Amino acid sequence: MKDLADQKVINSYPKMTALKSLKNVLKQKLIRIIGLFLRRNSSWNENGIYQKIVYRPVHETEISNFKVIGEIPKHLHGLLLRIGSNPIYAKKLTLFEWYMGDGMVHGLKLRNGKAIWFKSKMIATDTVQKNKKKQYVHGYRRGDHDVVNTNIFKHFGKLWAVIEAGAFPICLDFELNTERYQLFNSDADLPFTAHPRKDQKTGHLHAICYDALDRKNAYYQVIDEQGELVHVSQIPLQHGPMIHDCLITEQDVIVFDFPLTFSITRLFTGNSVPYQWNEQHQARIGILAQYGHAEKIRWINVDPCFVFHAANAYRDNKNQIVLDVLVHQNDFEHSQHAAYEDQHAILERWTVDSNLTSIQRMVIDADIQEFPKIDERYIGMPYRYLYTLGFPKNSSFNVLKIHDLVLQTSLIYDLGQQWIIGEVTFVPENSQSVEGQGYLMTYVHHIDGLTSKAVILKVNGVEMSVQAEIELGVRIPLGFHCNWVDLEEKV
Repeated sequence: MKDLADQKVINSYPKMTALKSLKNVLKQKLIRIIGLFLRRNSSWNENGIYQKIVYRPVHETEISNFKVIGEIPKHLHGLLLRIGSNPIYAKKLTLFEWYMGDGMVHGLKLRNGKAIWFKSKMIATDTVQKNKKKQYVHGYRRGDHDVVNTNIFKHFGKLWAVIEAGAFPICLDFELNTERYQLFNSDADLPFTAHPRKDQKTGHLHAICYDALDRKNAYYQVIDEQGELVHVSQIPLQHGPMIHDCLITEQDVIVFDFPLTFSITRLFTGNSVPYQWNEQHQARIGILAQYGHAEKIRWINVDPCFVFHAANAYRDNKNQIVLDVLVHQNDFEHSQHAAYEDQHAILERWTVDSNLTSIQRMVIDADIQEFPKIDERYIGMPYRYLYTLGFPKNSSFNVLKIHDLVLQTSLIYDLGQQWIIGEVTFVPENSQSVEGQGYLMTYVHHIDGLTSKAVILKVNGVEMSVQAEIELGVRIPLGFHCNWVDLEEKV
């Protein structure tokens, strides 16, 4: 892995400096001012989704007294984390940016069968700290915006909140306090992603990253278990595509290059997310060996589509690459800021032949669904069970779907029309348990804005029952991603 060529690349990556950081801060302020000016008279409001109470921001809070229905498994010692948008200031609803709203982390700590505390805390970006009249946190600033709100996970002994398109990750402690901006334990001046993939054997994070203002490149990065950047390769692209996710097998990294691309027109007409469907951009996926370099990538064209979130990939017994992905068409045109139920994503299986020359697409489930999760012990390997959120047609709520990919069956679980389910996270019953035997954990939101709750669901294959409900006593707005952090682990 770390041959002389790799070492030369690592030694030559761009380094972050105080001067670069200062320029980035000034750029962020300028872009924010221009954006507010352009949107000052905007009446376009995405069918009023920002007026729905389930999206509205909440105040920071901390709670330690809960009503628990059922029994919390005693071996669960960790944090159930949800991150999402919680704009700290919105003068009026037409200026309410959901995708680009300030980040808030919600965390429930469990230990010895008890709920210890629940906290909702703003991520202490400069914008948030200025509004709260508090001191800025340490670290250099990067990118064209000061928002980190999309995903949160544990790596290198800390929590890391991340976003795509250029900004640095933000480090938090296990009490949800913001510590610093940084690309983990690296001094690199490089963007990161909202969806790195962790190799379960090495502990390395593999990531395909892009910068919104660099329309010609993406970056394949590998962060080792100590937080060090151990590999980087620049991937030439066109038009500045949005690359929200990636996949790995035990030997490959899979790059998504789809026709949702950066738009100057959208930027200067006041859209907070300046991307649009681009019919001139060829949809394709790239196959690259892990720790490989861009000149070795193999590109395979696909029909126009877009993938926000992918489930998993692996090499099968024929050495084909199998990918399970949630496929959108050009739905970003009519729902740019949320409302997955309006985007008609369906679950497909893509199979790349062993020569990496062609791809076959098969629909697994044509129902609208998103936010796929698996047992993460099987990342990059053959697996059986997949968990998604389904969006019934003409409905204001959603359901949980459990897919058995071997038997090609699925079951739907409905928590009731008063509840909106957030993304789930799977926790094995124990380290020796088979796939599909454990718990699904999530936050659920009352459709009328009543208090939210955390739910632990006992699963065995496609069978499910409610293990415990923890009534939080406060409302949590709809958010993005949810993960369980085991505090018993060393890494």
